[in-house]
Amino acid sequence: MRLYATQTSPYARKVHIALLEKNIPCDVEWVDLRAPGHAALEHNPLGKIPVLVRDDGSSVYDSAVIIQYLEVLRPEPAIIPHDPEARIEALRIEALASGIMDTTIAWVLEQRHASDCQDAAMLQRARGKILAALAMLQEETDAWQDAGTVSVLTLAQIATVAAVGYVDLRVPDFLVQFPDLTTWMHTMRLRPSVSATAPR
Repeated sequence: MRLYATQTSPYARKVHIALLEKNIPCDVEWVDLRAPGHAALEHNPLGKIPVLVRDDGSSVYDSAVIIQYLEVLRPEPAIIPHDPEARIEALRIEALASGIMDTTIAWVLEQRHASDCQDAAMLQRARGKILAALAMLQEETDAWQDAGTVSVLTLAQIATVAAVGYVDLRVPDFLVQFPDLTTWMHTMRLRPSVSATAPR
């Protein structure tokens, strides 16, 4: 299989970590989304990443869908709990982390406009949403202090790493008021799947 990704996409990082945690062999091809006719376009008409191309040439895209496919492809070790309540909880946290990624990307793109063209109200709303979601993730990580040494990470933990890592990459000041979350993230960076997928 081949994963098309960029080196800074938090969505691609989430999938890449899952592949490593589940020990599924997969080549990774880095693409430049700004380049016309980049490789991912051949496999996803929207040109978005990540895209997972299976051995038969068919494509799976959207990080959440790829994660579900990986669980079907290799059920064990499971990163999504089998227990129904625990499963819903993991998917809820994945959705929260994805919302942080979405909103941080929107914040970054708006910041790239000339200062007199920026939507100040939008930036304030986005910042508020990101901070509120990070506060909730910090509460979640209080129960994950052993995550660095477990046999396999859960989807909730993987998605949290991807989201917090992206905030740290783009707007690290947002993390200043969350020291426990930052400490947890520093510990997670020692895990091979996390260190191997760090944005470059």
